[in-house]
Amino acid sequence: MKFEAIKLEQPLFYNNPYGLRFEIGPEELDIWVDFDRGVLNHQYLKIAVARSIAIFETVFAPNDPIAIAYQTHSDGRSRIRQGNYLFKQITELDARSLKFSKHREIYTDDLAGPRECWRRVVISSIAVQDVNYRHILQALVNMDFSRRRQPAIGGQCYFINHTNGLVLNLYDDRGMDVVAPQRQPLETLYQRHNAWILDRNREDIDKVFA
Repeated sequence: MKFEAIKLEQPLFYNNPYGLRFEIGPEELDIWVDFDRGVLNHQYLKIAVARSIAIFETVFAPNDPIAIAYQTHSDGRSRIRQGNYLFKQITELDARSLKFSKHREIYTDDLAGPRECWRRVVISSIAVQDVNYRHILQALVNMDFSRRRQPAIGGQCYFINHTNGLVLNLYDDRGMDVVAPQRQPLETLYQRHNAWILDRNREDIDKVFA
């Protein structure tokens, strides 16, 4: 599947014909032990990371060819730097294909000035086994708490599986979207991790997959 056919805009769940939306951070636990003192609930974050890894490993096999699309909002001057934590999680980065681009066709209502855009890099010529995806997922869970927890990755990260057509986006510690152009690649994921489906979307998801 070519990434050009995908509109990389959150929420993926609402922008694709077939999708699953998961609750990553457990609803029964508070994010904060003490908000006023800035004390996070590490058990909440531990469970969020474990769930995101379990979902990823259900639909991404070690040998699957993938691409990673990473994008962030720019005022027109800021760029994606090679020192970004994401790049450090890919083996032999110099041997990979990196395509940098800028976009104004997504989140158009949020682009106030003529120079504002979304900067994107697509990393391809990789397989799952070439990527330390566990570290990346942990950093995405930490994104809203970067002052208190590292590593953290800001922006948006999309894992694109060329074998089964799936696209996975962990949008923050609260949730993850997994979408596909057909129903079949998502069926195992729906069955195996049904308990984690976001209650707000469960009725619509069950109509498609139950």
